[in-house]
Amino acid sequence: MAVLALQAAPARSDGIRIESLANARLALEDRDNQINPFDFGRNSAWLHNDFEFPYLRFNGSLYETKGDLRREYDPHLINDLFIGVEGNKRLSDRQSVRGYIDYQHLRDREVYRNLEMDQYNDPFYLNDQTTGDFDYYGPRASIDWSIRLVENLWFGAGLDYNLSTGLKQVYTRPEIVHNYSEAILGLAWQPAGKWVLGLTYRPVRNQNRTKFAKTDEGFDNVIHGYAGDDIFEVRAFSSYTISDVEIGHYVDLQGFYMGDELKVGLNARGGMSETEVKYSASRQYPKGYWKEELIDAELRGRWTPAGKTLAVGFSAQYLKNDGWGVRPDFSDVLLYDNPYAMYSAGLGLSYWIRSIDLLLIGEYTAEQYDIEVWDNGANLYRKADHLSQIGRFAVEKNISNVYSFRAGYEYTDYPIDRWIKLPRNIDISRITGGIGAFFNGWNIDLHLEYGLGTQNDSDQERQKIGAVMWFTKYMN
Repeated sequence: MAVLALQAAPARSDGIRIESLANARLALEDRDNQINPFDFGRNSAWLHNDFEFPYLRFNGSLYETKGDLRREYDPHLINDLFIGVEGNKRLSDRQSVRGYIDYQHLRDREVYRNLEMDQYNDPFYLNDQTTGDFDYYGPRASIDWSIRLVENLWFGAGLDYNLSTGLKQVYTRPEIVHNYSEAILGLAWQPAGKWVLGLTYRPVRNQNRTKFAKTDEGFDNVIHGYAGDDIFEVRAFSSYTISDVEIGHYVDLQGFYMGDELKVGLNARGGMSETEVKYSASRQYPKGYWKEELIDAELRGRWTPAGKTLAVGFSAQYLKNDGWGVRPDFSDVLLYDNPYAMYSAGLGLSYWIRSIDLLLIGEYTAEQYDIEVWDNGANLYRKADHLSQIGRFAVEKNISNVYSFRAGYEYTDYPIDRWIKLPRNIDISRITGGIGAFFNGWNIDLHLEYGLGTQNDSDQERQKIGAVMWFTKYMN
């Protein structure tokens, strides 16, 4: 689900300090958490205004997730490692550039039957009869550039690119090549001192190609494809390739009021994507289409009364996604329909105790999910309504403006997933901690976390541990 993907984004995107404070961001004033077109909506046009100082950052992370409480085709154990470098530089008084590149090694252990990196994003998915390990390797890169065209008008462009290759270590030994690219073109206009309007356009291309080579044992490849819950079998007597190519287009409209005490921002996104599924032994032919339409409107605000050490943050969101699949072999008959909607509201408070330099943060968010699945291939209909509640509490202690110690706790009544295969009321508790130190122009940050997922009527659980380290050099 799109909203879950956003919640699970790496610390690099949102700031390691925020992650160490249990991701409590509504009322938190932070360099990477401002209400402006770049931090709230990734509008590259505002990059030049967002960063005050150039920097160079070296980072790395290691996460491990393990346990039996999972969806049917999820790995039993996941190891995720990346190392990378990031930086920002002002090219002139009118231009800025920012970018990062890292290298990821993702290992999925004990994958049951699944032959895809993401088994849950469309109705045309692949299985075999084995349980085995997947190894994925590859780089991820991003770059943003911003220029002031005339007074109060900025233009920006950006590009995200991911490439990873995976191999399942057991028969049928499929090789998966995942190739993702997203471009960003943005405009930002400041018609008045405290008002900013923004516009972005995002074309997306996402390709997954799975190749089944003839095995050394001389066995035929037997691949089980699924269209909804309807199973069909493919027998390949030679090498065989299956490709999914997604093409999407999205537009963001942005509006901001950035006053001295009150800052409010609105980011509204709409768009659609289409995925074509092709099978080939000697030539490719279409097997199915998967289409999605998205509407996502999010409001965020922060009020910091003058002369007070209190900040109040608030948020509201409406997200609607409708995905459906058709089979061209059957005159484009509707095979699958999966609409869902999410409504969210949140409130956060932060209070700085000046005398002891201690920051206290509390936050609550409620998210209502309405999910439907019409599986015409299997003649099934499923529906779920779920209220997810998220509570966060965090503290940060600063010493001499050099050292900072952070801790946080997050509790989530986890929402049911879009395929309605997870049991309801999965409770996830997450403990976070971090240390920061600043000296000689270097900022060194360490983030640690431990998460535990449980269910009331089951003795199964799932644990997640992780660590992230940043070495950041700020320059004049």
